[in-house]
Amino acid sequence: MKLPPALLKLVRLTLIGLTLVAALVLIWAWRLDSEIKERIAGDWFVPPVEIYSAPARLQLGQTLSSAQFKTQLEQMGLRARESHQMVLENDFADFDREQCQSHLSEELEADVINCVTFRLGEGHGVAADLYLVGFNTEGQVLALYSGQPLAPRKALELQSTLFAQFYGGQPILRRVLQINEIPLDCLQAVTAIEDSDFLHHHGVSPTGLFRAFLKNLAHGRYAQGGSTITQQLVKVYFLTSKKTLKRKLTELLMAVLLETRVEKDKILQNYLNAIYMGQNGPFQVVGFGAASEHYFRRPLEELDLPQCALLAAMVNSPGRFNPFQNAENARQRRERVIQRMQELEMITPDKAEAALKSPLPSRPPRLLTEPAPYFVQAVERELEKKGIDPNQGLRIFTTLDIAAQEAAQVSVSQQLNQLEQGFKSLADRKAQGKELQASLISVEVATGEIMALVGGRSFKRTQYNRAIDGHRQVGSIMKPFVYLTALESRTKEGDPYTPLTLIEDASFTHKYEGQSWSPVNYDKEFWGTIPLMTGLKNSLNAATARLGIDVGLDAIVDVARRAGITSPIQPLPSMTLGSFELFPLEVASSYTTLARMGSKVNLSMIRRIETLSGNKLFEVTTEPEQSFARENVAVLIGMMKQTVLAGTARSLAPRGFTFPAAGKTGTTSDSKDAWFAGFTPDLLTVVWVGYDDNTPHGLTGASGALPIWSEYMKQIAPRWPRRDFTWPEGTVTFPYSVDEYNRKLSKPEELPITEFELVFREGEQPGF
Repeated sequence: MKLPPALLKLVRLTLIGLTLVAALVLIWAWRLDSEIKERIAGDWFVPPVEIYSAPARLQLGQTLSSAQFKTQLEQMGLRARESHQMVLENDFADFDREQCQSHLSEELEADVINCVTFRLGEGHGVAADLYLVGFNTEGQVLALYSGQPLAPRKALELQSTLFAQFYGGQPILRRVLQINEIPLDCLQAVTAIEDSDFLHHHGVSPTGLFRAFLKNLAHGRYAQGGSTITQQLVKVYFLTSKKTLKRKLTELLMAVLLETRVEKDKILQNYLNAIYMGQNGPFQVVGFGAASEHYFRRPLEELDLPQCALLAAMVNSPGRFNPFQNAENARQRRERVIQRMQELEMITPDKAEAALKSPLPSRPPRLLTEPAPYFVQAVERELEKKGIDPNQGLRIFTTLDIAAQEAAQVSVSQQLNQLEQGFKSLADRKAQGKELQASLISVEVATGEIMALVGGRSFKRTQYNRAIDGHRQVGSIMKPFVYLTALESRTKEGDPYTPLTLIEDASFTHKYEGQSWSPVNYDKEFWGTIPLMTGLKNSLNAATARLGIDVGLDAIVDVARRAGITSPIQPLPSMTLGSFELFPLEVASSYTTLARMGSKVNLSMIRRIETLSGNKLFEVTTEPEQSFARENVAVLIGMMKQTVLAGTARSLAPRGFTFPAAGKTGTTSDSKDAWFAGFTPDLLTVVWVGYDDNTPHGLTGASGALPIWSEYMKQIAPRWPRRDFTWPEGTVTFPYSVDEYNRKLSKPEELPITEFELVFREGEQPGF
């Protein structure tokens, strides 16, 4: 029968259309297949950049309670055991004195009342070993032992902690595992709840799609997906989660194509390495390997059925089924996973019943409120400077001390909040959306290693790193270098400057290059004739400026350069009062030179960098340079101690910081910048406070920066035994009463101390 012409034309057009559609689908499939082929040709996952902290350190005499130390061990991922249980690798236990003694071949310190013993597995920079740490009732470390058999130590370095990880520049925590490293319970749990036909379909499950269609139709909304594990892998690895028809059709076609190129085991393996499992601060927790360590603090290989079931339960919605935030939701979903495994005869009823009774994990002790984002940013800058490509995969071992960094971040945040609540002008600006900012840099004096670095109050709101990028006027922070220049010089009479050399604090006008300059003190009053140490202790502008002009402006610039300052400084008279800009990192570097008795060392944030295979790319080398005579710096530090005891930083003791320390406040004349730089014999910290747009805030170094410094140092300085500065050969110390001191002043001071001590070079006259 001959078809009518119109119908014949329609058939022809239909065939042509179908042919074109088929051709387009084939071209589309070919392109998708090429994309799959290209993406899976090499490694599925780019290598990570892993960033590690400095090793946890212990030393005899430091302030640390056994409770604090046990929390620290938990943060390191060690498991608590009862005292009667065997302490295995990565376990710890708390023992009484008698149990401690039973581990040792020698007598413990008499004051040791308990100890913590633990074993570490082999890790980065540490060998597998047994350790014992003994404590007294006052929360001090009195005993340190390590080795097998245990032998006494003066100090211990434990292990570095991974605190940040990046994949392709993105903050992601992931541990890539092979299929044979994943427990069978985990494999079965995830297939049971997500795709029970996984081993039988070819990428797409028609029955699964039909069931989902019927359920969504019954609910009148999207209630269930019909995606297979293969489809889910395609979505997270090749596509996006955007819900469009085109994306869904692409997902279906790519799932079928993927199964023609990749074996089932490989698909399941990569799915378990790619699936999103929650959030740890700014870091995505991706894959079962990272999720196991985040939720259970254990490697995935050690998980049992109830733990595997919980991870499988969370795949559907990590937020909704988070055991830390939504425990009941997590429990119910885990129950459904276990029941489904029993329905599929993957587990016995007895095993299911036991798994249902297992408790959910508890939230681990906080390691860092946020993983040191400003510090990490500074480390990335160092990589750029060294020309090291992060895309090859790196392990970066930094100098960051986790406890110090946490204390720094919290101190900056809390104290800025208190300042804005305590000063109406600051509160008004806060209400207008203007936030007061701060930076903090803390350095271990002995090594020059930066233990903590904070570049602002919130990295989420602003990534501007004030610690390394903020070029701010320093004000009185500069004055110690003026006085150090004097200690290297002689008076007009040819005598050496000493802490008791008399100088004038009086109004004067200095003329230079056709200009006139008349410095005034902060309170607009002058003190007359004063000892040198009073000018520094009380940060007197007129006395310091006159002294600086007398000893030579070029000489002061030279001293600043030798200390480690690199920013441009013009030898102008106002330079003596800090009317120029420095980076906080420069301030920290130059003050570290002072804290080290004149020995300059380059500050470091990185100890070493290696590839993931262990090939060393960089290792820091420390080459100290003695920039100043030690006895001159010792005399300066002796005067800077008076700043803390009875000068502009005298509020430290009432705030609870009582360690021997030296320091200097810094306040700019326009009240835009407030500083405090201070140090103990072991730890130096520099704090800056101000507004990014240079709005005056009216704070001084003592009212703005010092509270942050104090709060931080109270927590971290006790890491070292309490001790005073060790004065070098060629110096002597002399005690003085405040009454004796005040008799020499035309304006006696009311001081919070009754006596003080000054440092002199041998042979100098120590009397008033």
